[in-house]
Amino acid sequence: MKSSCEEAASGISQRSLSRAKDATRIRAEGFLDILTAMEGRLQAVNRDHRFAKALALYELAYLPLRPEMCPFCLEYADDRCEECGYAKTHGGICDRESSRFVQLTDAINELAISIKFSAAEDIDIDVLESSIDSARTSTLALISKLEGLDSSGFMQTKSWYIKTILSAIPVKGSLEQLREECLKRAERYW
Repeated sequence: MKSSCEEAASGISQRSLSRAKDATRIRAEGFLDILTAMEGRLQAVNRDHRFAKALALYELAYLPLRPEMCPFCLEYADDRCEECGYAKTHGGICDRESSRFVQLTDAINELAISIKFSAAEDIDIDVLESSIDSARTSTLALISKLEGLDSSGFMQTKSWYIKTILSAIPVKGSLEQLREECLKRAERYW
């Protein structure tokens, strides 16, 4: 018997799924370029809080949460949101407070703003290296998994990837609590 999520995903066309996968792949490849550039600068910075902030913000910005990376958004578009299987199984359409998507993106936005305006806290270079390594490994895994996924598997993989990247973000103190809130909400994303 299919779960409600699998049932919702079964209504997605191959065209919408393929377009979402392509957009996700392109965005992930761009993120790998950013990670390579960041890694190249890493040795020069040695515990620079600005580098840690930039890395964390890039990691958040490249999460696959844009509409073109969602087969449901591509399938139902703006004028058919009420028919969307994701909306029916995840708290409502993606512009409502009840939507799990909105709850996740709101938490991510709060974390990003808090990172941007946080007091300067240096983060050890080994933590920054680990964050880059984890993000790279996860992104390569995401890319390699995309081809054979059905719609439900694609959403599950995106959910895994979002949680993995959130876990890798180099933050300290109160920012860790905000990251934990993002992780809780990411658990309900798919």
